[in-house]
Amino acid sequence: MNDQQTNSLYKADDILKQLQTVTTLPPIPRVLQEISQLFSSHDISAKKVTSIIEKDPSLTLKVLSVANSPLYGLRRNVTNIGAAVLMLGMREIKSIVTSIRMASTMKMKSDKYFNPDKFLNHSMIVGILTQRMAKDLGFNFEGDGFTAGMLHDMGILIIHEYLSNEFLQIVGYSAQNKTSFLESEYRVLGLSHQEIGEFLTEKWSLPSVLSDSLQFHHRPANSKENNFLTAILHLADYSTCKFQMPGIIWDENYSFDESTIELLNFLSPEGVDEFIEAYREDYLEGTKAQIL
Repeated sequence: MNDQQTNSLYKADDILKQLQTVTTLPPIPRVLQEISQLFSSHDISAKKVTSIIEKDPSLTLKVLSVANSPLYGLRRNVTNIGAAVLMLGMREIKSIVTSIRMASTMKMKSDKYFNPDKFLNHSMIVGILTQRMAKDLGFNFEGDGFTAGMLHDMGILIIHEYLSNEFLQIVGYSAQNKTSFLESEYRVLGLSHQEIGEFLTEKWSLPSVLSDSLQFHHRPANSKENNFLTAILHLADYSTCKFQMPGIIWDENYSFDESTIELLNFLSPEGVDEFIEAYREDYLEGTKAQIL
């Protein structure tokens, strides 16, 4: 336990006990189960997946929006779901559909510090960037990068929705003391959205690789399950801060974990900056369209 936790206004255990009593958490497990059952059906095929998605015009539009986002990096646009399934493969389509369905279940309040549309768009962009960067660095996480990116800031959502007074205290502490949102979370709550994200994945019985990446996406060197995925998620999240994505106050003054340099075999900090800058143009183009 660090000094920030021991000197916090609240105790981490008390915050987690309070969250244990919440019965209205987003129904993520149900969504994951439904999609998993669909894709694990004995008669599943690319044709059947295409048919199921195309029955839902809204889902079709969103899947194509993700696939055609410049950040996704496809060499050519796809104009129909059949082509998307063939180009991306079943696992990646499953991940995209899962993330879109998860986003549609999240009921969020809007206020001056939290815009639900910006929250979801940021989550989706980090998911796409994580998946794209992983491929470019020679990794294949079979859609886990996309899902991890979509879920990485769920702890922020939970603090805002269910610990609203504490959320305002965090915002106030950060403004008054010129600290990052992450540091302010520790100072106020005794834990951060990372630990709350990990708490959620356990409550929802999600795979350990997702639990690990949510818990350590600001400190990938501490990752125990798959520090490559966690490091790339950290890099993607940091990139959106570098590109100055507006309205995401919890990522302002984002602190880059330099362990990522060695973990991902970059030669220097300059090499990391160069790698990130290669995505700027696609990022700027991709953010012109609201994906979700």
